[in-house]
Amino acid sequence: MLYLLGHFLYWVGTKLYFILVQLFAPFNHRAKDLLDGQKGLIKHIQKAENEHQQKCVWFHVSSLGEFEQGRPVMEALKAKYPQYRLVVTIFSPSGYHARKNDSLCDAVYFLPFESKKNAELLVQTFKPVAAVWVKYDFWFAYLHALNNHHIPTFLIAAQFRPTQIFFKPFGVFKRDLLKLFTHIFCQNQSSLSLLHSINIHQSTVSGDNRFDRVFQTTLHKEPVPFVSDFCKDSFILIAGSSYAIEENMLLSIDWNQTNKKLIIAPHFVQEARIVEIEKKFGDKCVRYSSIQQIGSVPVHKNILIIDSIGWLSKLYQYAHAAFIGGGFVENGLHNCLEAAAFGMPICFGPKLKRFPEAQLLVQEKIATCIYQENDFTQWFNILENDKITTQETALKSRNFVASSMGATEKVMLEISRILS
Repeated sequence: MLYLLGHFLYWVGTKLYFILVQLFAPFNHRAKDLLDGQKGLIKHIQKAENEHQQKCVWFHVSSLGEFEQGRPVMEALKAKYPQYRLVVTIFSPSGYHARKNDSLCDAVYFLPFESKKNAELLVQTFKPVAAVWVKYDFWFAYLHALNNHHIPTFLIAAQFRPTQIFFKPFGVFKRDLLKLFTHIFCQNQSSLSLLHSINIHQSTVSGDNRFDRVFQTTLHKEPVPFVSDFCKDSFILIAGSSYAIEENMLLSIDWNQTNKKLIIAPHFVQEARIVEIEKKFGDKCVRYSSIQQIGSVPVHKNILIIDSIGWLSKLYQYAHAAFIGGGFVENGLHNCLEAAAFGMPICFGPKLKRFPEAQLLVQEKIATCIYQENDFTQWFNILENDKITTQETALKSRNFVASSMGATEKVMLEISRILS
């Protein structure tokens, strides 16, 4: 009975979500982008995939963050099994647009809206030798279609909490979705223990693939045009994936002095958000797109606004410290490991319940929790004036990331048993 009720509520909720997307599309650009991406999507995928005879490994990710989290495994599979195409589906429009032309992938598509028909068509079209889900996005129809076709399906970088529905008495429907995975790779022991508590044993602790990914970015630094000219010899703070609340705290610092500069990479890069930031910080701001257009950095500009996506992970190489956005929003903290890998003190808001890596950074005294503006001002002033503390924290930060690597190798050992 509980399973049937869960099944019914799942499909009602899913259909309602897609109806709301259609209703909000005329008024909300993200809903419109999501809806536009679905137009003729299945036929487009079928036409594109029918041109290829190679079998594929299918990765599915929710958005850009999960793509980057899964990237080390994608690269390892591509290197070890070049005979298979790498096909990626992404649900989020922003994630899709950021990675639709990624050279690592043979094809990147929006994930078609969930239905049993779409799931069956997609599995028949891809004919994958294996499927890899990254972290979450447990679509019932797609997982069942893979299972019905006996496709080995892996969940990597999984992270579970006791409050999730899987571990509630009425969560039997959701628990059964987890049983469809051939193997689940958990980020930590607590997640593994939770799975064992509901009799899911096809699972191991592998760690967090993001450590592998962010460490790779430090070895293969891609310069960002003009940013080095902007930074020069100044103390650089990056506000990574910032919201308005973090930006308001940044106003407590006097950015008119040339010995310190600020790079703001907002979480949302719509024109209205960029204009809002420009109004807050005044004529000291310059947009990155403007620098690209004129081909040089204007003088007397101490605040650089990144007004397009895809640059943030490359920008941390220029920074001395980072204020990571989303920590004041429930479940919103952005990837703080990218900054840690480049070696720097970090701060963020206090809502860390779903982010064990952030909690570890605080425990290791690499990161600082900010509760109010005075906390941020004090943190920044110490770093700006105490170079020894800044350097010691930077070294500790790099060592923390380097010592936490190895998840990709563990994942590859298991997947290779299936593909070899």
